[in-house]
Amino acid sequence: MALIKTYFSHDINSLADPKIVIMINLHGVISYAWWWMLLEKLAEAPDYKLPCNKFTYLGLSIVMDIRPETLVFSKCLANAKQTEANESKCLANIAKVSNEILLQKFINSLINDCNLLETDGEYFWSPGLMKRATLRESKNSEISEKRRQAGRLGGLAKKKFAKQTEANAKQTEANAKQNLANLANNIKENNIKDIEREIRAREDDDPISAFEDSPVSKNKKVYEFYMKNVGEISPVIKERLDDLVEVYGVDNVIVAINTTHEAGGKSIKYVETVAASNLKKEVNKANGSDRRGGGNRKAKQTTDGSEVDWSKETGEWL
Repeated sequence: MALIKTYFSHDINSLADPKIVIMINLHGVISYAWWWMLLEKLAEAPDYKLPCNKFTYLGLSIVMDIRPETLVFSKCLANAKQTEANESKCLANIAKVSNEILLQKFINSLINDCNLLETDGEYFWSPGLMKRATLRESKNSEISEKRRQAGRLGGLAKKKFAKQTEANAKQTEANAKQNLANLANNIKENNIKDIEREIRAREDDDPISAFEDSPVSKNKKVYEFYMKNVGEISPVIKERLDDLVEVYGVDNVIVAINTTHEAGGKSIKYVETVAASNLKKEVNKANGSDRRGGGNRKAKQTTDGSEVDWSKETGEWL
């Protein structure tokens, strides 16, 4: 059993205990003080027991101040029925007894006469003190166990809270990263939309500007000339104009566009036909087709390679 460290309980009406009454009757009121001094020593002892030996008795007699002088009154009171001669003899015998023997006799009286103590021959103890101490230890153990459980649960709660806090922090960090990524994507998309809106606005103000970043932006002069003299330009028309420039050259395409305008043509097909016709004339001329008439003879009119009066054409082309 654990030791009672600071105090031990006792009944507030212990003086009414018959066992205490017997003790006081046998050994005087001073024995009440000796009794509580003895209980304090038992309460400090391991397992609330003290050994039955001369060292215990001598030590207790010194602490409790049990001497023949202190036992005179109580001892004589216990033998009040003796004769005066016997009383004197009793006192003489007590004076010759050592202190530890007196203490041992007091303890034996508490065991045999008062039933306040018990012994197994090796140790002696107080059943009442042991009962109260055991009850107190049980309550203390119960309280300690409740505190231990509360501490364990508190530790688990703190650990769980720490894990949850860590998980929340990681989730918050992940959400922040995702929000940054979404923000970056939104900014990028908004920038793209702004660029697209700007391009559309530039196309509305100047359709040719849509092709300024093209590898064939060198044909801008052709596009502008076409828009000015023939009509609106589209990506398909742009590609066909690029093909004409690649085949006939910029100057020849501009000539074909001008001819189309003068003839009232309003389509890219018209321009392509004029450009092809002009090229054919150049080829025929280079091959000497104009020398067939000879001298100053008037050239024979033919349908192939002859001059075309574009002003008389209807301009209805695909």
